Amino acid sequence: MNVLAWIVAVGMGWGWSWGMAAEAPKPNPTTQSEEGRYRSALLFASVVEMVRDDYLELEKTDYDKLTYAALRGLLSSLDPHSQFLDPDHYKMIRTETEGQFGGLGISVGMVENQLTVNVPIEGGPGFRAGLLPGDRIVKIDGKGTHKLTLGEAIRQLRGRPGVPVKLSVYRPAEKQTVEMAVVREMIQVPTIQETRMIASSLSQGEKIGYVRITQFGEKTPKEFDGAIGQLEKEGATALILDLRDNPGGLVDAAVEVVSRFVPEKTLVVAMEGRKSSDKRQEYLSRASSVRVRWPTVVLVNGNSASAAEIVAGSLQDLNLAVIVGETTFGKGSVQTVQRVDPSVVSDVGVRLTTAHYTTPSRKKIHGVGIEPDIVARLTRGEEQAILQKRSPGLKKGDKKAQEVNDEPLDRAIDLLRGWKVVKRRSLAQRSP
Repeated sequence: MNVLAWIVAVGMGWGWSWGMAAEAPKPNPTTQSEEGRYRSALLFASVVEMVRDDYLELEKTDYDKLTYAALRGLLSSLDPHSQFLDPDHYKMIRTETEGQFGGLGISVGMVENQLTVNVPIEGGPGFRAGLLPGDRIVKIDGKGTHKLTLGEAIRQLRGRPGVPVKLSVYRPAEKQTVEMAVVREMIQVPTIQETRMIASSLSQGEKIGYVRITQFGEKTPKEFDGAIGQLEKEGATALILDLRDNPGGLVDAAVEVVSRFVPEKTLVVAMEGRKSSDKRQEYLSRASSVRVRWPTVVLVNGNSASAAEIVAGSLQDLNLAVIVGETTFGKGSVQTVQRVDPSVVSDVGVRLTTAHYTTPSRKKIHGVGIEPDIVARLTRGEEQAILQKRSPGLKKGDKKAQEVNDEPLDRAIDLLRGWKVVKRRSLAQRSP
């Protein structure tokens, strides 16, 4: 039975007939929906059969290949995050969920239809190899990436730990292509890369602590507690929380971090979906022995996404932090992986956007981002210079990287210094 015959048979089974009705039925939404579904299925089947009958290269007309290609297009037309998962991709997603995959430690996306590095995770193999935000990966193991979907590219970048992958990387700012080999690793790097006190020469003697979170994972809450404990011992009375270039991660970890700033059972973020069961799900703060009561500034940029935006948006809404930097990426949607009925086909699924996150005041994050209270920007060259400054391979003679000014950080320091001065003057005026 060919696809067209199968569709006809299924249609008959659903109660449709090919005969002329004696009387035209009254239109109703249910009937129209069923008729539309049948008409669409029939159209798809007809086109598949035309391709099968007439297309020049017969080997490309396998039913599964044609169907999978069509479904990839269908899901990708919805939004950049929804995907059809063929057996190989579905297996990769399941492996990813279990945490057993090797990769390069980079966040990638499509910019102008080109595979582009968003953020290299600090300490990961891609970061150590010298990958920078904005780098365009034009070849993977000698094969061009211009025809790959994002999912296909990610699949090629991942693989068995210890196995190298060769990359051809084009740097738009320098207008040159760099060749590099990066060895895949199990990506298990600390999520907090930097905890320190701001130098007294910059803070004018104020005790300002600094914590930089590069992603949100299972260990982030524990690492954050350790960082706050360290700063307390060093006498910190204010905090700069740096979420720039943080691509996100686990929502639970973001909720836990916000829980360190607010009383238990405070609304941190809500998830709103289409179905009645997903209409609104609230995430409340949890009990914590660590409590941050310092004036806080959160640094963000256009690469701060997902869980990082939840933290920034929540602290901003609750008036617990001033947000400094640039409008964030705007990745506030929820994707669920669903398996297609195995009686139809085994090991195939879809990743489907089913909801979106909102801040406590119900501001939507997705497609909008979190707007800073104070705008402070870095050029692409300054961002790359700061990233290179953190790189273990930085050459001492690279003055550009070592001398770059971090304007958003400077603005955060000035803001906290000003707040402390005003508070001291206010207390002095109240004292008898």
